[in-house]
Amino acid sequence: MLTRFWINMMVDDIHATIAFYRDVFGFEHIMSVPRGVKATFFEYDPARPLIYAAIRCGGIELMMQQRQSLIEEVPAFAPGAPTGGTLTFYFQTDDVEALAAKVRGVCEVVRDLHDTFYGMREIYVRDLNGYVLCFSQPVQRA
Repeated sequence: MLTRFWINMMVDDIHATIAFYRDVFGFEHIMSVPRGVKATFFEYDPARPLIYAAIRCGGIELMMQQRQSLIEEVPAFAPGAPTGGTLTFYFQTDDVEALAAKVRGVCEVVRDLHDTFYGMREIYVRDLNGYVLCFSQPVQRA
């Protein structure tokens, strides 16, 4: 039986990714693993070279792993594999209008705010690693 789900993003710069998700969306550092150290650190040190980190915002947790480390761990990600992939991170928020206003100046907008046939108001943006993020909120019906 499946009991939990995480995303492990391949990234080139873990520190830039932590800063992006912290500053734009309010994620906080949970833990990280420095390069060359077989230990987990729970205090964030931006000067420490990292191969892995996890961040959290509310009930959402994201993991990230430095490109070469992930290739070594999962050879299917051969050198040259693009980051970003062909998937969408689909987040629900309680104020998609405010979030859209915040991300427009920071992220490439892939598809601006729109209402869907399935009752959601959404915006799609691309993060600094090329991942497509969708932020949604149920449409208020009159």
